[in-house]
Amino acid sequence: NGGRGLSLRDLFDQIPTLLPRLCPCMLMSPMSVARYLDLTQDKFDLVVFDEASQMPTSEAVGAIARGKALIVVGDPKQMPPTSFFSSTNVDEEEAAIDDMESILEDCRTLEMPSLQLNWHESLIAFSNNEYYDGSLITFPSVDDHTTKVKYVPVDGYYDKGGKRSNRKEAEAIVNEIKHRLSDPKRCQQSIGVIAFSVVQQSLIEDLLLDLLEQNKELHEAADAMYEPIFVKNLENVQGDERDVILFSIGYGPDKEGKVSMNFGPLNNSGGERRLNVAVSRARQEMIVFSTLRAAQVDLRRSKAKGVEGLKHFLEYAETQSLVTSTAASVDTQDDAIVAEQIAQKLKKMGYVADTEI
Repeated sequence: NGGRGLSLRDLFDQIPTLLPRLCPCMLMSPMSVARYLDLTQDKFDLVVFDEASQMPTSEAVGAIARGKALIVVGDPKQMPPTSFFSSTNVDEEEAAIDDMESILEDCRTLEMPSLQLNWHESLIAFSNNEYYDGSLITFPSVDDHTTKVKYVPVDGYYDKGGKRSNRKEAEAIVNEIKHRLSDPKRCQQSIGVIAFSVVQQSLIEDLLLDLLEQNKELHEAADAMYEPIFVKNLENVQGDERDVILFSIGYGPDKEGKVSMNFGPLNNSGGERRLNVAVSRARQEMIVFSTLRAAQVDLRRSKAKGVEGLKHFLEYAETQSLVTSTAASVDTQDDAIVAEQIAQKLKKMGYVADTEI
């Protein structure tokens, strides 16, 4: 009919009973929900929001109105919605974060019934200690005697007055990727790179593209990975995971050896949440490339929680020891919970089981 067909909204309006049979589960953005689903249609049995800490309430209400029940999944210790980096002319080191309320925060305020997901990999030990007061129940890996967090000191500098990047760190990370892609065993592990600034992210991306364009075998090895290599920054890495995560701190001493306490988004309100997101993206291994040392982060010159977290993270990477933790006080309680769960299962199978013997 002249190339003019039904719009999706009109189509959905005409098949109200067939649509849920064809598509019992629909994955949509809030904008798509408003665009394609009329409010007068039959309601969905369930509406689920993932990464709810990043969803402004104003954008969520339209989708909520189209369902009978609601599940909101998110972490209040991770990033809220923000307009940071949304404008190309924002100075990253001076911009103020414009955080908005999320649907997650509103649900918590209303004291809706909640459930904490407690099982996490041992790789999130730092986040557990620094941001969750040791409340997450972690389990050791089969080879827990070897550390999964490695620290690689880089003899570079932060080009504060120029490009605001750290070339030596970028080169070290691309060199690590080169070695991994050249190794038949290690190239089975997917790779993610997290830079602590957009400028550093762009530099690493450029160097990596140059490497892959110049080397056909490495390019083919990268393409053959079951997950593509990503290079992201603190702001846009939430929701992503890889087997191995390579960090480029980027910030550090300048050519004269002076260290500025300005660490971009980490200095602003919510900076600690950005750090928490970044350091919990690895499934198997984290490697921290840094010119900056923990001892060079002077907390007398910055009161930002994100900067304090960065210092503690570097200390953890350098020494494998966590800053004084409340985790020890919860260990006994966590052990008791797990022991009781196992005992109950054994009893159901007909065995006699006691705990705390």
